[in-house]
This record gives sequence, structure tokens and C-alpha cells, in this order.
Amino acid sequence: MIKTQYLKVDVQHPDASVIRQAAQMIRRGELVAFPTETVYGLGADAMQADAAWKIFTAKGRPADHPLLVHISRKEHIEMLVKDISNEARQLMGHFWPGPISIILPAREQVPDIVRGGTSGVGLRMPSNPVAIALINAAGPLAAPSANLYGRPSPTSAEHVKADLDGRIAAVLDAGETGSGLESTVVDLNGGFKILRRGGIPTEDIEALLGIKFELPDVATDEKAAYNSPVQVILNQTLSDLIQRAEALQQAAKSVGLVRTIEAKHIYPCRFAKEYMLKIDVAGQSFFSILRDAENEKIDILVFEPFDENNGGLSQAVIDRINRAASK
Repeated sequence: MIKTQYLKVDVQHPDASVIRQAAQMIRRGELVAFPTETVYGLGADAMQADAAWKIFTAKGRPADHPLLVHISRKEHIEMLVKDISNEARQLMGHFWPGPISIILPAREQVPDIVRGGTSGVGLRMPSNPVAIALINAAGPLAAPSANLYGRPSPTSAEHVKADLDGRIAAVLDAGETGSGLESTVVDLNGGFKILRRGGIPTEDIEALLGIKFELPDVATDEKAAYNSPVQVILNQTLSDLIQRAEALQQAAKSVGLVRTIEAKHIYPCRFAKEYMLKIDVAGQSFFSILRDAENEKIDILVFEPFDENNGGLSQAVIDRINRAASK
């Protein structure tokens, strides 16, 4: 058990002295959580195998899961990757900095633990000024989300603290990250695959490159249910929702409502708490809703009906909701 430091930092104008302090920790092989434009990441020096191992220990993450590497400039790409395809250059030029991670053939000096035993390495250039400042000061960072393995991704320093306090050296606290939708992961290491839907819609990637991508299998580990005490129940109709909510409340369950319909429906039953989730991620993030429901001791979240074939960013949000409901 170590004492985790919580370092406040302005998201648009990060204090250089705070960034230096965090970068020194990284260079010493310690772990620092930092904000991106999607969720908080858990950073270690990408070129120190021992430091990367600490990520797996802190998160309880399986050792065969590769780590994405966050970079801030072109030189980092050349340091980590031995071959950059034309398709990769197009994606980088169009979407970076931003929420897309690209897997490319790795140079031998990239530690095996970072690559998860594969031949590729996933690169991402975040747009958050705090993340960019930290990477500029510390170098490329191996950085998955800053949560315990299987838990909802963290969109605030408070979420990181709930999962990793006493397990990591520090957290750069720059407030809420926003939508909370992790990066899209594109595998260009020997094919054209989307490994995870995320902050860049699949349709936009396919339109830019003129290529049809293989999409993620719903049976993969990414679809395993989140480790949360809150049960998520989806409903096809409003009448289904009402019947279920009334039955659950009669069974003395604390029930929360997640609204997805702009026209506010009036229900005959009362809910412990109501949330508004716009499936196109324009509003509060699904992860923050799930974690708030945990704090409010809500047993079950019932969802208003929504179209599961909306496309665009909606599909990535629906992936996360279905993962939570699969328990």
C-alpha cells in the first residue's frame, strides 16, 4: 500500500511544475493517472518493462492484454513503429489528436509486456492538454484506463480514487473528462479490423479509407459484463419498463431510471433517481451514470427503449450498455 498523491491541475493551462513532478514519478518507474478527452488513463513509461508490469498489478489486469501507448508527437511514432502504412498515415492525419488508437508493427525495443506478446503496438495521440503536457515531459506512456480490471471506465479523479487509491503514485486531477467513451481501436497490423468501437465512428474510418473493416465479435472479452453491483435492464417498450419497475419495487429493490427519450414520459411509479443519457454521447456519460448509481445504492437501472441500430457514435455507447446488461 502506497500513499497516492492527488495533484490538481487546470485542464487548459496545466501547471508546469505539477507536470514535472508527475513526469519525474513516471521516469522513476511509478504509475500516474491522467485525464484524456475520453477517460482517465493509467500511465507508465512505455519503454520500461518493469513499470508496465506495475499497471497489470495495480489494475488486476490479465498479463496477455496489450497496452495502448499514448504519444504526443511524430518522433514517438518512429521510435515505436517499424512500418507505417498509407492507411495509418491517413488516419493519423485526419483523426489525431483524438480518440482513435492504431495498432501497427512494433519495433523490437517495445517491451513484450506492452505488446501483450503480439507483434504490434497500439498508438494513440490524445487531445487533452494535460495528457499532451505529461507525455511531452515524460515520453510515450503505456496507458490503459485508470480503473480496476472489469470496472466501468473512470471519467473523474474520484472514480480513479475509488478503484486505485493506495495502488498508484499519483493522479492528475483535471475534473470530468466529458463523454467517457474510450478510443476506437483499429488494428492495421496485417489486416483491417475494428477491435473496439469508440470515439471515432466506424463509418467515418471506412469512408476516409474506402475500406470495409471487420467489426468486433460480441463474444470477445470486451463484452464481458462490468464488475458492478448495479444491474442494468433494457426494455423494448415503455409498458415493459413500467411492469418491471413496479415488480422490482414491490420486491423492495431500489430502482433508478435512465431516460433516453427526449419527450419526457410520466411514469406511475417513483424512481430512486433519474438520469438522462443521450445515446449519441452528447450528454452525461454512461460510465458516470453507472458509478453514481453505485454510490446511491441503487440495485437496478431500468432503461427507456432506444434504437440499437442508430450507427455512428451511438453504436459505441450501445456496446457499453449491452456489456453492462449482459450480467
